[in-house]
Amino acid sequence: MDIVWKGNQHTNSSPRNGIVPFVIVNHISTGTMSSMDNWFIDPGNQVSSAHFGVARDGRIHQYVAVDRMAWANGIPQSQFARATAQVVHDMNMNPNLYTVSIEHEGTNGDLTEAQFQSSVWLHRHIRKIIRDTWQRDFPLDTYHVLGHYQINPVQKPDCPGPKFPWARLYQTLAEPEIGDEEMEELLARLTALEAQKAQLEARVAALEAVEHLPGIPEWAQEAVNKAVAQGLIDTPQGGSFDFYRFLTILNRKGLLG
Repeated sequence: MDIVWKGNQHTNSSPRNGIVPFVIVNHISTGTMSSMDNWFIDPGNQVSSAHFGVARDGRIHQYVAVDRMAWANGIPQSQFARATAQVVHDMNMNPNLYTVSIEHEGTNGDLTEAQFQSSVWLHRHIRKIIRDTWQRDFPLDTYHVLGHYQINPVQKPDCPGPKFPWARLYQTLAEPEIGDEEMEELLARLTALEAQKAQLEARVAALEAVEHLPGIPEWAQEAVNKAVAQGLIDTPQGGSFDFYRFLTILNRKGLLG
């Protein structure tokens, strides 16, 4: 998935002062993607920024590098006690220092399917950046993936919106992640299994063409049943001795399920 860089010299950001980010905070833009782009690169904007934005059509824009602090989640220390996110109390410092922010185009958090899938990918991508840059790993759970309202319930009580798909997001992020190398390995194994199946079907067909027995031998019945269930054969009656013997060997080796 592609990320388009949109930040410029006017995009607000600050150093992290040696703090490694490990929390992802979700926001809603309450506007369009173009208005988000314009605001975050506007020289007149002296108050806010975000690391990423996800459009309703699934596009991803980036405004601030992950190794820098965006101005998205900051609150005065006097408001720390009101935060519902446990990490705010544990860290006891400006949340911008240890968070990465994702803005979502929209008004109420009702993400499109393309937007949801891009957001899931982006959460995992951010974690990978942090792994690769700082060798820090963390689960994408309720402690490390938050809504802005959990940090700033005073000024942002509804961000990222009442319809934001929290349950689905946490469930999806908890599922095993398949990387490109793992996917290539799985596809290679599938191709090898398909080739093996084709070879077995060819051998079965050749054995069926040899001298036929009048019925299925009792000792081969289990293997024949499994071969039929697997779709390996469709005419179990009238095979040869070698044909039934071959199926029995396959069965004993566990190749028929």
